[in-house]
Amino acid sequence: MNKPCISIDISKGKSFYQGFENYNQIFTKAKEVLHDIKGFSEIKGLTNRLLNKTGNIPIVVFESTGIYHKPLQTYLDEHKIKYTIVSPLLSAKVRKSQIRSTKTDKKDCQNIAKVFYMNDCKISDKQETIYDEIRNKSRYYNTVTEEKKRLKVEFRRLLDIVYPNFDTLYTKIYGVIPLLVIKEYPHPELIRKKSVKAITANLRNKSTHKETYCQKEAEKVKIFSENCASGCVKESYTVLQMKKVLNNLILKTDELNDELERLISLAKETINFRLIKSISGIGENLAARLTAEIGDIKKFKSADSLVAYAGIDPKIYQSGKISGEGLRITKKGNKHLRTLLYLAVTSMVKTKRDNIIVDFYNKKKRQERAMSSKAAFIACSNKLLRIIYSMCKTGCLFNNHK
Repeated sequence: MNKPCISIDISKGKSFYQGFENYNQIFTKAKEVLHDIKGFSEIKGLTNRLLNKTGNIPIVVFESTGIYHKPLQTYLDEHKIKYTIVSPLLSAKVRKSQIRSTKTDKKDCQNIAKVFYMNDCKISDKQETIYDEIRNKSRYYNTVTEEKKRLKVEFRRLLDIVYPNFDTLYTKIYGVIPLLVIKEYPHPELIRKKSVKAITANLRNKSTHKETYCQKEAEKVKIFSENCASGCVKESYTVLQMKKVLNNLILKTDELNDELERLISLAKETINFRLIKSISGIGENLAARLTAEIGDIKKFKSADSLVAYAGIDPKIYQSGKISGEGLRITKKGNKHLRTLLYLAVTSMVKTKRDNIIVDFYNKKKRQERAMSSKAAFIACSNKLLRIIYSMCKTGCLFNNHK
C-alpha cells in the first residue's frame, strides 16, 4: 500500500501526528496536538492538504490503545475520514527490528507509518453503535462481578469469626435462608435468646418458604447456635462490620442481576446473539457476553484474524530439530473473550452436551498422542471461535454445522 497517510502516536489526552506522501516521502514533521476539537481539526486539515498534493485520499493510521484512541476515532467517524487501527504488537515489532531500537513519540509516528506501508492494513468501517454499547455494559458487568467477589471474600472472613463452622450447617451459605438468618440474627447469642416459634415466624414473614420448612430451618439454627462458640461478643465492631458487608453484598447481587438483564436485552437486538445462543451449551448470559467481546464481525477479514484477536493462536517456532508443534498459545489478545470461550467449552464438556465441540474434545483425548484436558479445552476454544465466525458471516444456526 503506497497511498498517503497520517500516522498518529496516541497517548492520554494528546498525540503526535505526521503526514506521509508515500513510503519514502515525508510530508510534514511530527507535531503534538491535544485531544480536543481544535487538535483534531488540525489532523483534518492535514488530510485536505495531502489530498490536494497527491490526488489520493490519505488514510489516518493509529494504534489500538483500549480507550485513549476513542475520541479520535469518534471524530474521524463523524467527519467521514478514512482510518485504520493497527495492533501495537506490529509497531513494536517494526521498532525492535531496527538495529537501534529508539522509542520516542516522534519516532513512533514513523514506525506506525511503516506498519501501514509494510502490511495489508484493512480500512476500518464505522462499527454499529450497538456493539460499543453492548461491550460497555459487558465490561461494567465484569467490574460489578469483581466487586461482588471481593465482598464475598470479606464476608466469609467475618462470618468465620462471628459464626465459626456456619458452612457446615449450610454448604450453600448464599441461599435465601442462610443469608436471612445471618441478617436477622448477626450473632449466635441473638438466636439463643429466641424461641423456635419466634424464629419460624420471622423466617416465614421474610421469605417465600412455607411454615413447615421455616420451622425445620429454625430448629436447625437453634440447635447450632446453642453449641456455637463465637469469636466475638454481640456488641463487637466485627458484628457491625459483617452486617454492613452483607447488606452491600445483597445490593451488589441485585445490581449484578439488573446489569445482566440489561446486557442480554440489548444483545438480543443483534443477529449475532441469536446465532451464538443456538449453540447447545451456551445460554443467554454467555451469548450476550461473547457478542459483546467479538463485536461487529465485519472487522475481521478471516477466522484466523478473530482467533488471533482472542489470543488463542499457537506460537510458531521452528528451528533445527524443533518442529514447532505442541507450543503454547500466544495469549496476546482479548483476555475477556479467551476466558468466555474456555468457560463455554468446559461447561459443554462437563454437562456432556451432544455437539461437535464435545465430540472434538473426546477425539483429542483419545488420539494416539492424547492431549491434556487443558490443552484439549484450548483446542476446542479455537474450534468454537472458528465456528462462531462462520455462523456470524453466513447467518447459519449452529445445527447447520453438525
